Amino acid sequence: MSLNEKLTIQALKDHDKVHPKLAAVPKEKNSKEGSKVSLSSRRSHVSGDQASQRSDKNGGSPTKINFFRLVVATRAWHRLAKTRSTRSDKQSVKPPVRYENSYRTEPEKSKLFAPTKIESMLKETLERRLKVVKYTPEGSRLIATELTADIKSKVKAMDFPRYKIVCNVFITENKRQGLEIASRSIWNHETDNFASYTYRNPSLIAVANVYGVYYE
Repeated sequence: MSLNEKLTIQALKDHDKVHPKLAAVPKEKNSKEGSKVSLSSRRSHVSGDQASQRSDKNGGSPTKINFFRLVVATRAWHRLAKTRSTRSDKQSVKPPVRYENSYRTEPEKSKLFAPTKIESMLKETLERRLKVVKYTPEGSRLIATELTADIKSKVKAMDFPRYKIVCNVFITENKRQGLEIASRSIWNHETDNFASYTYRNPSLIAVANVYGVYYE
């Protein structure tokens, strides 16, 4: 008996322990069971029985392998191989590197929040976006939301590490009225700062504020 056939028979035996419904049909106990066994054997594929009947080297009796059980055993092999490969992949993955806390309480001088650089960006962004926009209550609300997200992403791209960025954009109708926007916060004046820019056109007034707060 070849090695593949031995492995197939062993896999079928193991599979019968888990799935007793697929176990081999027992010997005849009475006439009714004998008729069922004969009918099932007649329905099996002739060529499959001829290919599965082999005698071992020691002169033992030939072993019959049902085609359906062979398919089940093959699928069981595939599941076992997949499980083993998944376990090996998990074992090969290196754990994430953890760094100790630097206990840095202030940023590097080259990475300080730069209001002048941000104000130039605010001017360019507001003029490009609001140059031909007319004020409407609903439209201005959507534009303010879009500008807030756009400005915040641009400030983060300027690489100010360990800074929390807060951005606010206010848009109101321009009727030559007085307008005052104020804000208050508690921060460290040596590391924290803000940038602001006001844009006007004949229809609206837009005020953008960006705050940078350093944190550990």
